[in-house]
Amino acid sequence: MFKTPLVYYNVLKKDFLAVLVVVVNTFSWYIPLYVLFENMLLESQVEFSIQIMTLGVHYVGAIGFAFVGATLVKRTKRNTLLSLWMLLGVIASATFVVLDINNVAYLLSVSFFLGVSVGVGLPFGLAYFGDNTCEENRGRLGGITFFVSGVSILLIGLLSSGSAFTTVALIFSVWRGLGLILFLLVRPKQEPEKNKIEVSYRRAMIDKSFVLYLVPWIMFCLVNFLEHPIITNSFGAEFAVYMSIAEFGIGGFSALVGGWFADSVGRKRVIIFGFITLGIGFAILGLFSNILLLRYLYIVLDGIAWGGIFILMFYLVIWADLARNRSKEKYYLVGVLPFIVSGYIQVLFTPYAQSIPISVAFSLASFFLFLAVLPLLYAPETLSEKEIEKKRLQKYLEDVEKVKKKYEKQ
Repeated sequence: MFKTPLVYYNVLKKDFLAVLVVVVNTFSWYIPLYVLFENMLLESQVEFSIQIMTLGVHYVGAIGFAFVGATLVKRTKRNTLLSLWMLLGVIASATFVVLDINNVAYLLSVSFFLGVSVGVGLPFGLAYFGDNTCEENRGRLGGITFFVSGVSILLIGLLSSGSAFTTVALIFSVWRGLGLILFLLVRPKQEPEKNKIEVSYRRAMIDKSFVLYLVPWIMFCLVNFLEHPIITNSFGAEFAVYMSIAEFGIGGFSALVGGWFADSVGRKRVIIFGFITLGIGFAILGLFSNILLLRYLYIVLDGIAWGGIFILMFYLVIWADLARNRSKEKYYLVGVLPFIVSGYIQVLFTPYAQSIPISVAFSLASFFLFLAVLPLLYAPETLSEKEIEKKRLQKYLEDVEKVKKKYEKQ
């Protein structure tokens, strides 16, 4: 029978250790690097139209080459693709070392190249996680992966804070390079045979189960990204930065708990709990935004929902569950697109955020998050009933054993 300690043993196995290196290094390399680049760009004296264009070509590169990457895995060995992808990240980071913010052509080029360097490998990088985990332990292994990612993001963020952007770019280039070296050391020498059933984008999109999970995820992404500029304008940039840091810290720890529950009671219940938690958080912020203590309560609720549930479930777990024995790259690609697209929508929306009253914004956010729960009520549970029942029986037997030992001592 599957036991919890086996999950932590699996993390140290060479096959999954390679997965852990790839996913953790990717998250902790790209997320802080992009945030620093975006902040530097938006705070510069560059015209707003150039800023929008620069970030626009970044997202075009990321999305366009993500579709390219989803097809490459059929023709090339996965280990080779992952190695080349990480090497591309090293080069892309290094191009920022000599970045001239006033050279528009170079600015557009490095932004586009950074987008390409993350997008081209994202589908098969995330599918690498899905292929190397199984239904009964995917939530817990995902929780461990996101926990390590969150800690790594905090550490690399602290390491690069206060440094010039050229120095920061060099740090991230070295960090991506270390990830590549570690992957080459721990990657399995023998690649599994490609016996997955191929699936088209159309086949994925007409899957009712897929759509019932995708729609709430789209609603969350839009609400999450559109509310961030409003929070920044209302409470200040310092509060927004603190909130972002706390999200990774709280989210990392709550991912461990969320992953355990996802493998015990099912993914669907955990996701619904996340929507309710975040909806309550926005409602509190909308009604009592002037009370400092309740602002920090919102940060806690946001960290639990954002990191411990949504990123864990919708970046790592759900799409692999829905793909089952089919090729997972296209499921992951379509699944992460709402998050990527919403990031650019946030940039476009930021200038208009100050014109929206905070009470109206957060009340509407709370309403739409509760509305997003409706499709989930009709969505099937992706963790099989057999696995849920097995965990329930295991817990029952453990409780019986505890009671037995208690009475034996008397």
